[in-house]
Amino acid sequence: MPAQGQGQGQGQGQGQGQGQGQGQGQGQGQGQGQGQGQGQGIDHAGGPGSGMLSWSLITTHDGIVGYWDGLPMHNPQPLGTSDADVRYLSMDVRSKLMNSMLFPHFTIDGEDGHATLSVKGNELVTLHRPERAVFRQQLAMVRAYSDLRGDRTNEILIQTGDLFSFYGALGYLSANRHRKTLSTLYTCQRVAVHVEMPIKHFCRSPRPIDYSTHVQPMIQTPDHSAYPSGHAIEVFAASTVMARLLTGMGPKEALGADPNDNRGRMAGMTYRLAHRIATNRSVAGVHFPIDSASGAIIGCLLGDALYRVATGATDWPDLKSINFEPIAENEPPFDLTLRWLREQLPEDAAGGSAPDQTTIFGKLWKEAAEEWQEAAL
Repeated sequence: MPAQGQGQGQGQGQGQGQGQGQGQGQGQGQGQGQGQGQGQGIDHAGGPGSGMLSWSLITTHDGIVGYWDGLPMHNPQPLGTSDADVRYLSMDVRSKLMNSMLFPHFTIDGEDGHATLSVKGNELVTLHRPERAVFRQQLAMVRAYSDLRGDRTNEILIQTGDLFSFYGALGYLSANRHRKTLSTLYTCQRVAVHVEMPIKHFCRSPRPIDYSTHVQPMIQTPDHSAYPSGHAIEVFAASTVMARLLTGMGPKEALGADPNDNRGRMAGMTYRLAHRIATNRSVAGVHFPIDSASGAIIGCLLGDALYRVATGATDWPDLKSINFEPIAENEPPFDLTLRWLREQLPEDAAGGSAPDQTTIFGKLWKEAAEEWQEAAL
C-alpha cells in the first residue's frame, strides 16, 4: 500500500522527477522500481484508474455508441517523426525505453575482488578490492568525520533519498523550465545504479560497522558492499553531466578551472557539491573515504562516457586502474580531495562535439544543453 500511494500521489502531482529521485535514493533497486513502475500515476485523462471508472466507461460506451460495424473512422499519423522522437510517450515509458537503449552500452565483468566497467566495448576502469589493512586504517577517518554528525544530520537524512534537490540549488531545475536537464540527470543516475551494483558485488567489502561496535552509524547501513560508494558514483557522474551542460567543461578541466572565471566557478561548484554529499556518507558512518574516492573516479569517467555516447565520440581513454595500498605508520590516513581526484582522471572527451540527434539520448542531450544557453548581452 505505501508503494502505491507514493507512485500515484507523487507520480501524478510532481511527475517523473520525484518518483524516481526519492525511490532510487532510498532503495536503489526497490525505489527505482517504484518510482518508474508505479510513478506514472495518471492512468486516464482525468485521474487514476479504478474498477468503478472502468465499469463507468463500459456503461457509457453502451449508452452512447450504439451499433458499430468495426470499420475505422480515422487514418492516424505515425507515432513520432523519427526513431529519436519520443514525445508521444509518457515520462515513465520514456525512461524505460532510454534504459533499454543505454544499458547494453555499459557492461561489467569481474571476479572475486575485481571489476571492470566497459562502455561500448571500451574498457574504462578496473577496480581492485583493497586488503583489509587499508580499511582498518581508514576507520580513523570514519571516527574523525563522526564529529560532524550534529551539523549535517538534515543533509544526510535527505540525501538517503533525494540528491537532485541539491543540484536544483545550483541551477534552477524544474519539470517545466528544465525538463530535459532533469531527464538527463535521472538517466545518468539510472545508468550509475546499473553499473554500481555489479561492481559492488564483485568488490564485496565490509562496512565500517563491521570493524567496530563504536562506529554506531546514524542511519541504517546498507547490506551491499562499502567499496565503492554508490552515492559517490551517482553524484560525481551527475556533476560531470551538469558541468558539461552548464559550461561544456569535462571533469578534468572543470576540477582545474580558474575559480575567478565564471564558467570555472559554475563547473567547480558541481564537484564541490558532489564531494560534500559523498563525504556525508563517511560522516554518517556507512562509508570509508576510499569508498567515496573510488566512486568519484568511476562517476567522473561514467559522466564523461555518457557525453561520448551522446555525441558519438570515439576518443576513449586508456583503461584506468583503481587500487589503494596500506600507508606507512607515520603518514596521515587517506582522504578524498578534489585535487587528488583531478590527478587521477585521464584527459576529458573532446568538447564541442554536436550531439547525435539520430539517437534518443543524443537528442535529449542537445535539448538539455539548449536549456542553459546564455542570452546575448
